[in-house]
Amino acid sequence: MMDRENIMQAAQIHLVVATLIMTVTFTAGFTSPGGFDNDIDSTNKGMAILLRRSAFRAFVVTDAIAFTSSAVAVFTYFAMAASVISVTELPVVMRLYKFATFLQLVAMSAVVIAFVTGMYATLAHSVGLAVTVCVIGCISFVMCLWVTYVLGSKA
Repeated sequence: MMDRENIMQAAQIHLVVATLIMTVTFTAGFTSPGGFDNDIDSTNKGMAILLRRSAFRAFVVTDAIAFTSSAVAVFTYFAMAASVISVTELPVVMRLYKFATFLQLVAMSAVVIAFVTGMYATLAHSVGLAVTVCVIGCISFVMCLWVTYVLGSKA
């Protein structure tokens, strides 16, 4: 069983990870895969070039999910550390920690999917390479499940 101090130490590390994911997903949202239409005469000037591709749309949605999940996790960890929310009782701290950790896992999963879909959208003309990148990206889910199983069985 974890005490309040151990939870707060773990939350500090999670806060750094959540902030990094939030920063990366924010940047990815503005540096769109495939770039933007910069033709002066185009009615689509400034729009994402790959906007009509399903893989690009999946990238945008998963990037937004990762950003939002990380942002809420950051806020939750910050609230825990700043004691804005009355977190004097261990059950309250544990609930906040578990909620933020769940959001962090959602964000990490969404980042992997955003990476895979963004790469697929930009590599669509090279199907073999695009599929290879997708397979490599999906291996991370298998690895995460394996690590969770191994760590869970030792607890």
